[in-house]
Amino acid sequence: MTDPVLDIQHLEITYTVGAGTFYAVSDVSLKIYPRQVVGIVGETGCGKSTLAQAIPRLLPEPPASIGSGKIVFRGTDLVQVPKRKLPMVRGTGIAMIFQEPLNSLNPAYRVFDQIAESIRIRHYREMGWVKSFQGGEVPFDYSKPALTTSVGGALTRSIVPDGAIEEAVRDRLRTRSEYREEVLRYLRLVRINDPETILNLYPHELSGGMRQRIMIAMALSEKPSLLIADEPTSALDVTIQAQVLTLMKELIDEVDAAILFISHDLGVIAETADEIGVMYAGRLVEYGPVAEVFRSPRHPYTKALLRAAPSRYKSDGPLSTIPGSVPNLSRPPPGCRFHPRCGLARPVCRGEPPPLAPVDGAAETEGRGVHRSACYFAEEVPGLP
Repeated sequence: MTDPVLDIQHLEITYTVGAGTFYAVSDVSLKIYPRQVVGIVGETGCGKSTLAQAIPRLLPEPPASIGSGKIVFRGTDLVQVPKRKLPMVRGTGIAMIFQEPLNSLNPAYRVFDQIAESIRIRHYREMGWVKSFQGGEVPFDYSKPALTTSVGGALTRSIVPDGAIEEAVRDRLRTRSEYREEVLRYLRLVRINDPETILNLYPHELSGGMRQRIMIAMALSEKPSLLIADEPTSALDVTIQAQVLTLMKELIDEVDAAILFISHDLGVIAETADEIGVMYAGRLVEYGPVAEVFRSPRHPYTKALLRAAPSRYKSDGPLSTIPGSVPNLSRPPPGCRFHPRCGLARPVCRGEPPPLAPVDGAAETEGRGVHRSACYFAEEVPGLP
């Protein structure tokens, strides 16, 4: 079986602020394989974005803290990687599309300059001019090269660089002429009309959909192994949203990347993902193939969430709601965190948190395509109204 690009194991993340310690992500485990799209859904505040930003270690530490667990990317546990080495992982290893492109793009630079920078960094790493992330257990050599010239020789040496340094300098000087065609290629890849005009514009001169396509082009231009999309369509209208989703599905094979798609929109995940994870109050409560989870949910929260999604006409009556409210993550309820709102809750639910186990006892516990639920009474969920 193909090794996973990303393997998250029992991840725990907390925020320590003046109001106390908030348990944002608790005991989350999942695997993402090459060319696979995994969707994460849940209510606002359930920990989706915290999980997404923790993977490339973008969370501010402090107040955030990874208490335990592993984030294994291509054989390397990123939790153990020092902060000074993390930039090597980002971009060409793990790329991210943020929720609001206007806040993510630099307003002082044109579209061309921002995409060309991503391409240049990838090019430098491929050529070995700057250190890049290789993955695995082999440590990087961060030692400085020994001085080969005396002080006098350094003072009398020509100021014109030579070798790889000279080539890197020439590469930077010829950026606008040599990189233009590659920038145009990525703009055409994301289906932007008239890319010759767009590359000379500033972000504020573009529509929301165009800015989002620019963000996708920047991420793809680095040819990452893993692309994290944190609600990339939430600010777009329905028509543009459909175009962006179709585009991302088409590009998976073109750049050979895996995608972690974060959203609160069940329809978007159903359209895009191969497998889905449902989060509630910082925990992963159900995980499995999209079609199977939607057809036969095996956690009370997943079934209530699907039932609350509007799918019929207003004449059918008011929308279904989930009784109660989301728990305070600084004081989460013991055991299953959904039990105060669950119709199947029993005393055992207040004890140890239920494990994310296969719903079919004969199913394998490892590998892809296994439907799992963190509920002691998963077999009774189909009988709920």
